[in-house]
Amino acid sequence: MVTVLVVEEILYDFGEFPGYADDFVRNLLNLMIISKMNAAIKNLTSKNYFVHLISQIDGCESYVVKYGQPLLYAKYHGMEFTDQKVTAQFVRSKDHIIGVTMESMFGEFVKSFDSLASMTKTKVKWGMMKKKEDKPDPLFALLDSFVGAVIRLSSLDSSNPDSLVGKRFGIRNVSVIRKSLHLEFLINNNLNIIELNPREKHKDDAIKLLFSRSEAARAIVSLMKQ
Repeated sequence: MVTVLVVEEILYDFGEFPGYADDFVRNLLNLMIISKMNAAIKNLTSKNYFVHLISQIDGCESYVVKYGQPLLYAKYHGMEFTDQKVTAQFVRSKDHIIGVTMESMFGEFVKSFDSLASMTKTKVKWGMMKKKEDKPDPLFALLDSFVGAVIRLSSLDSSNPDSLVGKRFGIRNVSVIRKSLHLEFLINNNLNIIELNPREKHKDDAIKLLFSRSEAARAIVSLMKQ
């Protein structure tokens, strides 16, 4: 049996409403991060922290996927994510033009992901608390700074080596490891890995670039630490 990969490429042009371009990229990136979040169940600290984080994402819950070892993934607005379900990348060619490529072995997941990314009614809301006196987990502030840095660099003049304009950007894996998070992202298919430690008070300790050969990745970390 031959498995056919479903690939959909969509070009979003916000020329008439350029202010919406950043909002779209922010929601897309948040969704891309959620779609790759996982944790090993056997590690009780990782498991509990994952469940804690997921409980603070509106419309999200955790569920178990049994691979070689059981893993926790996110179920967001009814869509059950795993590594294989759907992968998305985007290219911002101009300030208001964004090309999104979605891939999956299941056509319905491509359609569902596109719907979640583009519909204003399903904007990703994380760091949501049930009680006003409770505080959101500090990891979400670090993730917001990551997303903000990517958006800023995607609007930077393409002549700048730090710019993400015209470069394909994707999230490969987001692993909760004990009470930290390893965020793996791709720039033109080159791997970069950031470690986020939300319990650290100083940003130099909370944000670490573990692996990269990209000027843009180093610029992302630099912006996050400002």
